[in-house]
Amino acid sequence: MKYTTLESCYTECAMFDQSRVETYREAYLADGYCVIRSLLSASEVEVIADRFEQIWREGVPGFLERDEQGQINWLKERYPRIVHPHRFDELSKKLLLNPKLLAVVAACLSDEPLGAQTMYYWKHPGSLGQALHQDNLYLQASDAAGCMAAWIAIDPADEENGCMHVVPGSHRLDIICPEKADPSQFYFSDYVAPPEGLSAVPVPMSPGDVLFFGGRTIHGSNPNRSKTRSRRSFICHYIGARSSQSAGFYNPLIRSDGTEISNEESDGGPCGIFVSAPH
Repeated sequence: MKYTTLESCYTECAMFDQSRVETYREAYLADGYCVIRSLLSASEVEVIADRFEQIWREGVPGFLERDEQGQINWLKERYPRIVHPHRFDELSKKLLLNPKLLAVVAACLSDEPLGAQTMYYWKHPGSLGQALHQDNLYLQASDAAGCMAAWIAIDPADEENGCMHVVPGSHRLDIICPEKADPSQFYFSDYVAPPEGLSAVPVPMSPGDVLFFGGRTIHGSNPNRSKTRSRRSFICHYIGARSSQSAGFYNPLIRSDGTEISNEESDGGPCGIFVSAPH
């Protein structure tokens, strides 16, 4: 059975069930993404939110720091995020290696998933968006379909507060070298335009829902235009073990048992981008 619309994916992926992992894989192979509703419980989401509010208040040297005026030093405060929290925070590492996430990623990639990156976005009201892009432009996993993201909603996400958008079918494309994004709308400079015949669709989500999408799937988000609501999220990126090369920024990679390995650094990929910082 193939899934060609977001709603069919919602219907068939309503609740996580190990016996239905193949269904999730079919949806992913058809469209390049799948939403699994309520994959994390309300209590799990609350624990994640509380932990990152603590990090927001206290900061972490080398990861999230403030200047003497209390402003975030790294990236504009209009769109604050923290990258690689799994490298200092045990909760984040457990999320990256969550068996529910790993089971879906393993099925979709037909490969052993290696944890590569974690990120937490606060995306407060008024924050900029991130223009449409493809993750494997940056992760540079050498296997063609060799990386994948699991995007976890912490808050309700809709078009007003900057929910995710995905381009169905774009996972079949090669990596597209980006154009310049509009800096008044997006905090990151790269933009990948959907080819003719493909277009982005919004992915509204509730807390605990998880959006899985591939490394070539075009995706992004618009600015948060809500005056009162944040759009917090926790994101995990994985590289399949078949990929012997990837961008060095993501080393060391982490196996499901917590052991670490490092890939050979990539040659910059088809667009000649050498990654020394997160995308």
